[in-house]
Amino acid sequence: MFASNRHPKFRKLLSICIFTLFFLILVGGLVRSTGSGLGCPDWPKCFGQYIPPMSISELPVDYKEQYKVAGKVIADFNPVKTWIEYINRLVGATTGILVFLMALASSSYKNENKSIIYLSWATVFAVGFNGWLGSIVVSTHLKPVIITLHMLAAVATVFLLIEAKVRSDENNLIFHLKKEVGKPIKSLLVFIILLTFGQIILGTQVREGIDHLSHDGVSRDLWISKLGLEYFIHRSYSALIVIAHVVLFMKVSKLGSIHSRVMRWSQITCAIVLVNILSGITLAYGSVPPAAQPVHLLFGLMLACAQYFLFTLVSKSTALEE
Repeated sequence: MFASNRHPKFRKLLSICIFTLFFLILVGGLVRSTGSGLGCPDWPKCFGQYIPPMSISELPVDYKEQYKVAGKVIADFNPVKTWIEYINRLVGATTGILVFLMALASSSYKNENKSIIYLSWATVFAVGFNGWLGSIVVSTHLKPVIITLHMLAAVATVFLLIEAKVRSDENNLIFHLKKEVGKPIKSLLVFIILLTFGQIILGTQVREGIDHLSHDGVSRDLWISKLGLEYFIHRSYSALIVIAHVVLFMKVSKLGSIHSRVMRWSQITCAIVLVNILSGITLAYGSVPPAAQPVHLLFGLMLACAQYFLFTLVSKSTALEE
């Protein structure tokens, strides 16, 4: 067990990176929901400038032809969409810098836990790879499959950071959970994580379906009615996830006060499920409002991360009894 005051620089940077990456995913979801992906039609500059234009008067007369993407003429200049995409790029660049600083700080673990160093530098690679994917998103004129890969790469990056946090968090080892109690909870969490993974895959397919409807010019209030079977499975699937979390909450609530951290994280997980269900209902019955889309995406990711962290807490505390 490490002393609580060890590696303060790394631990602080790690927490900041996790927060920043979640924020980046939220902004990325806003870019997608508002159709701002081509707000900056070139990369890494924006209309050939490091600071994007505020009005059409700052662009050449033939800008639509000059900055066409994948052979297609871009839409009329929209300063709001341009700046949404530009802010997304700024947050992405900031995340890259912070992750690099975190990786440098991880060297303090070279004599204690080198896996933390490996995870930190793997995160640097993941962020760089996702930045490259972002450029491909633009160059392919927002091809839905590439956009989904871009999002999934961000999810993988968050999991790398969560794993680094778990391995650097000495508080995980302060309590024991009896094997006969911990094993069933672990098994249930594995089942829940698999359910959530399946739901995320279904959600990306629904999102791609919406992208196609949007690109085809279908009115927003008709999107839900024109979605295919994957949407109805996605919607019905959520009931199973809710039931599984109710069972989890009931099991964890029987633990003693020494396991308050496990109890707290199960409560957080259930609260995230509730928010995600409410945002899903808003999307279904509110004609897919742009503001609800990034919230639904963000809390879906937060749910997966909370489940993984809870699983790790239970696994480590159960392992101490074996």
